[in-house]
Amino acid sequence: MHVGLIQSRSLRTLLRRTCVFVLILATPAAFSADSSLTLTEQRKSYVEANQLLDRGKINRWLKIRPNLKSYPLFPYLRLKEIRATQSQFSNHEISQVVKELDIPIPPSFGRWWLNRLLHRGDWELIVKHYSDSTQTETQCHVAHAKIKLERSELAVPAVRKLWLVSRSQPDECDTVFEYGFKTGIIDDGLIFKRMLLTKARNDSHLTGYLAGLLDSNDFRYWAKQLNAVHRKPKSHIAKNLSKWSQTPQGHGVIQHGITRMARRDISDTAKFWQKLHDIDSAAIDRMPQIEKSLAIRLAWAQHQDAFDWLHDLPDNMHDKKTRPLMARSALALEDWNGVLYAIGLMPVEEANRSEWRFWRARALYESGDEALANHIWSNMTSEHHYYGFLAADRMNTPYPIHRSIQPVNLNQSADRAMSEPAIPRIREWLAINKPYYARRELKRLKSTRVNDADFWRHAAIQFNLWDWHDGAIQASYRADHSNLQLDITHPSPYVRLVRRESLRYGVPEHWIYSIMRQESHFVHDIRSGRGATGLMQLMHSTAHITANRNGLKKPTVRDLQRADLNIRLGVAYFKQLLNQMNNNPVHALAGYNAGPIRSKKWQESFRASDPAIWVETIVFNETRNYVKNILVNFVIYEQIHSSQSSRIRDYLKLTDIQHAKTSE
Repeated sequence: MHVGLIQSRSLRTLLRRTCVFVLILATPAAFSADSSLTLTEQRKSYVEANQLLDRGKINRWLKIRPNLKSYPLFPYLRLKEIRATQSQFSNHEISQVVKELDIPIPPSFGRWWLNRLLHRGDWELIVKHYSDSTQTETQCHVAHAKIKLERSELAVPAVRKLWLVSRSQPDECDTVFEYGFKTGIIDDGLIFKRMLLTKARNDSHLTGYLAGLLDSNDFRYWAKQLNAVHRKPKSHIAKNLSKWSQTPQGHGVIQHGITRMARRDISDTAKFWQKLHDIDSAAIDRMPQIEKSLAIRLAWAQHQDAFDWLHDLPDNMHDKKTRPLMARSALALEDWNGVLYAIGLMPVEEANRSEWRFWRARALYESGDEALANHIWSNMTSEHHYYGFLAADRMNTPYPIHRSIQPVNLNQSADRAMSEPAIPRIREWLAINKPYYARRELKRLKSTRVNDADFWRHAAIQFNLWDWHDGAIQASYRADHSNLQLDITHPSPYVRLVRRESLRYGVPEHWIYSIMRQESHFVHDIRSGRGATGLMQLMHSTAHITANRNGLKKPTVRDLQRADLNIRLGVAYFKQLLNQMNNNPVHALAGYNAGPIRSKKWQESFRASDPAIWVETIVFNETRNYVKNILVNFVIYEQIHSSQSSRIRDYLKLTDIQHAKTSE
């Protein structure tokens, strides 16, 4: 028995070493040999191989391995092979294999390998392979590796970045912070900066813990002042303005108090700051950053004085955040000279963006230079986006939307797309019903094939042939829309379900498709980081309320991944918003994305005469772009699904409230 056991172990060791030898030293040509299996048989064999490797059945895996060498997903089996025979690999050998495979590393393998590298202290490889991670725990391990390598030029910024956050950090960061305290990277100044962040989140517990770390009486004083200003900002700032304005710590305390006040009442805070300026202008002038933050908050609040505050900032205080805010604040006032002034401050690249070309032309038109305005708009009418459509509305020309294009040679298109190794892998992930892995491949591919529009056109065609609408839509963003058929860029799945809910709730079919395309790219089981689920991206609480109003039982998250239920609840909720917003689809769209309370608030604060300005001055970038994109979808899907041909301007209408305000 003992001899047999030894022989058995020796045989397994030999097999593993043979496997390692083949895996590490095989040339690319070795993996391009034709398999005797058909593609369908390889897919079935791949699933079997996965199960064998998960169970550590190396001998059985070695028997079917040759038939899978030409299979597109074979690189993923190689990673599983490494895990199954891990004792036979050095970390540097694994590093070389990972480099050669050139695939998105599966999270499970990434975690396993990181733990192995940590256990063996292979700090160089941790820095090499994990520096781009967005996970805090991994970032802490990378920082620790940099410390172990005595790479202070890399360790110092890593420690500071991990420290300066408003929340508690995971235990993996403890050794990094210990190093920071020991070396003086984390000093009282850095502790106090973090206190400002935690206090802004109103986290008294963490702020108190940080205060206990302070060594100097000077910073303990500032910690006390921070607590005092947090409780009564106005009185403490007014009393100590001159003294506090002379130190960075004082600036931070004042900024905290002003921000806290502004969240409650931005108008009152602006008046208070102006009063302080009248009393002690020298102190205020020492803190231009606070004035800038107030100006930004006034713009976010759509305050009528926002443009003046932004206009009065020194030129060196303007940036990519303030310049667009100033332009939009001028738009809200229909101050066309102000619009031209704000756009004139923008760098050429920023000013040449489609929105600012359109609004510069509008400002020129309103200022009397109709010829130049029409010239700009005429040049934009061929552009396939929201502002191109608005320009076409101004010039009364057709939109650049084509139902069909010159026929594509599908064989040539396939050759062009499939020459990129990621595309066959995507095909196989979809074939074995693993769309998550296909999306990971596509995400990585978008970072490597950035400006190749022709490639993305052919990729979109292939994805559409595979009924992968998500991929086709994403690929079309990077291709020239005018060179793709509408059924690729704007697919229409779930026809029966959409038609049924359209009839049930009286919402046009092309509106439903437009929302689904923007919300989920027609991925039925997708879930956002905020918890929105399914085709119509419903929050759980919204789905519960809507279900109750429509006589349906409360859905679970899994229920919301069902296409039929998600579409029904999503359409029902949008119909509810339409009823609340006087049947104005633009305002309903803003409410669908940002909430009905915000949409109504934006309507009430709007004073301009042009509803296109209402869209342009929506406070949230996400919501503003959301509304613009769906309006374009409305127009395109209507052309697909009906003989009518609405224009963007047909959807841009004022409500009764806004009519009353503009007539005042």
